[in-house]
Amino acid sequence: MKTFAITTALALLTSMVSAAPAPASPGAPYQIGITFIGAAEGKFTQYFFTNGYGSGIYDPLSVSKISNPGGATCYFYGIDGSFTVVPSGATVDVGPPQTQTYGYCYGS
Repeated sequence: MKTFAITTALALLTSMVSAAPAPASPGAPYQIGITFIGAAEGKFTQYFFTNGYGSGIYDPLSVSKISNPGGATCYFYGIDGSFTVVPSGATVDVGPPQTQTYGYCYGS
């Protein structure tokens, strides 16, 4: 009975894990890694689809620059109302520096 219960529990856990959607892999051809840069060397990178699909940004870093390695033009909204356009291959100042909340990119 104990073996049956353990086997059943493992089968249930396995099915739950395999049913979860796999996250998109960073660097896939349809994504671009955008780096958000703040003061004192603070920074983070988040991946965005290049088909215009928007994504929330949940890092609280006050961003002063946004860097785009190329492959898409991206658009970002800040918590205090900023709107920043970052062309393909550019690094752009965010003025005034602020936490970013939402962004989207279109492939070029």
